[in-house]
Amino acid sequence: MIEINSKEDILIPFNKIGDADWKINTQKIIESIAANFGDDLKKPVSEQEILNLETKLGTTIPKNLKLFYQTFGIADIGEQLQDFNEVDWIKDIWADTPQYGPDFTEEDKQLLPYLISFSDYLGNGNMFCFHSETKEIYYYDHEDTPYLTKIFDTVDDYLKGCLIFAQNDFSENKEIDNWTEEIVVDLLGSTTVKKWRY
Repeated sequence: MIEINSKEDILIPFNKIGDADWKINTQKIIESIAANFGDDLKKPVSEQEILNLETKLGTTIPKNLKLFYQTFGIADIGEQLQDFNEVDWIKDIWADTPQYGPDFTEEDKQLLPYLISFSDYLGNGNMFCFHSETKEIYYYDHEDTPYLTKIFDTVDDYLKGCLIFAQNDFSENKEIDNWTEEIVVDLLGSTTVKKWRY
């Protein structure tokens, strides 16, 4: 279990997935999350399962998201990565019942055909999606227009941010929320953090 007594104890797992120590650092955080909540670790996802998902979607998933799944499975990262049966084109979510869907802006409608959800933000209806062509990460915010906003260039930044914020639960120190936020702001920018967390 990671022990955090100061800002310096917070572990930044990687710059990019695939870096020299990315597996060791990420494993430390994921094991600490599981231990903290008394959960079992997830099994790595097989290449065949990924291929089946890509076949279903008709596109590839981001390379480093694939590497993460093959290493740690659909792990608890402090936010909820979707099971493969839930990963889908967001344009299809409300296809049969458009009256329940958002009133997408013209700007949103340009992006809608390209976005595939892969993570639920704390189960509040907001989702993280990847772009089927550029593999950039977009945020679907059900309360704010435009509903779709590009938030990260790569999935690495999303996973890194989640794994840093997840360490908020590793200490009773009230300052920890401020420390993790300061670190993620330094890495990803205040505009991104504000959109994501607030």
